[in-house]
Amino acid sequence: MLDKADFFSLYQQLGLKPGCTFDELKVAYRRRVAELHPDRRGADADPADAARLQELTAGYNAASAFHRRYGRLPGGLHQAPRAPMPRATCMVQPAAAVPARSGGGRARRWLGLALAGGLVWLAWNGGVFDRGGEVGGGPAPGRPAAATPSTPAGASTGLIGIGTAAATVRALEGRPVMENPQRWDYGPSWIAFDDGKVSDWYSSKLRPLKVASAHPPPPEPATR
Repeated sequence: MLDKADFFSLYQQLGLKPGCTFDELKVAYRRRVAELHPDRRGADADPADAARLQELTAGYNAASAFHRRYGRLPGGLHQAPRAPMPRATCMVQPAAAVPARSGGGRARRWLGLALAGGLVWLAWNGGVFDRGGEVGGGPAPGRPAAATPSTPAGASTGLIGIGTAAATVRALEGRPVMENPQRWDYGPSWIAFDDGKVSDWYSSKLRPLKVASAHPPPPEPATR
């Protein structure tokens, strides 16, 4: 069948050239069949169209068989089937470990020391810790006992009392935040003066003074 088929005549009838693709052959064949079919032309159908249609179908079947056997149409070059492309795989590469900087640990240590120093400074200036090394401003172990209110305290006792001179107060407490002849302010705490001598005070727990109590004790009643 393949040896007797006139493929050149088939290409001429379909308006194709040797070397066309099988898809082009199929489309052209179907279009030509629709043109020659008696049902389409009706009463105007040519009796010879049936013979042409039969010859065309025989040529198309022979070309299809040739294509199945050789992988090409008669008169065309052999086209080997393409090998399937390997499926691309998306592989996520693990992120490379970033080497730690040699100075990172040192910087963290310095930052920690700076924060600790800042907390200590705030505690000192806020009066949380007494300068003698204890909380609450009470006398530390080994500190001299508080002087009685009737006895002016001074630098020798380490405590401020009624009658303590302003110079001794400055030596014990340092420079006040606000100062005038009648009163020195040390944050929330204050010391009042009368003629250059301590006459009253208030020692806050937030910034305790070097005194025996938050306020001076009331004066003892005079004995007859």
